[in-house]
Amino acid sequence: RVPETLPEPFDLVATRQVGLDGLVAFEGRQYSVPFRLIGQQVEVRGTAGQVQILKACEVVATHPRGTPARLLIDQAHYDGPSTERVMAPPPLGRLGARLQDLAQAPVVHRSIDLYAALAEVAR
Repeated sequence: RVPETLPEPFDLVATRQVGLDGLVAFEGRQYSVPFRLIGQQVEVRGTAGQVQILKACEVVATHPRGTPARLLIDQAHYDGPSTERVMAPPPLGRLGARLQDLAQAPVVHRSIDLYAALAEVAR
């Protein structure tokens, strides 16, 4: 079967097994893939700006490559109905969704003087 479009050039390729957590390891990072692929072998390609994860010559996930983050998760990979082989993960719920929102929030930079003043108030 000939693909409709040519594959993006890549400089590194590896075969990985999808872990029970729906992640694959590549270049010191963990990348999420659709949960239905848990336990299966996938091909991971490093292109100029992204990591592509393929199953049966079809791209099933893409993530940015070379980011400072060591864990890259697309929450959509954990959504959907169960398959005959893999049970769908339970939804996050209110607490899980709130924790995810907090994790996505930008880091606030504060002066050390603020913490010194707070310590003085606490005495």
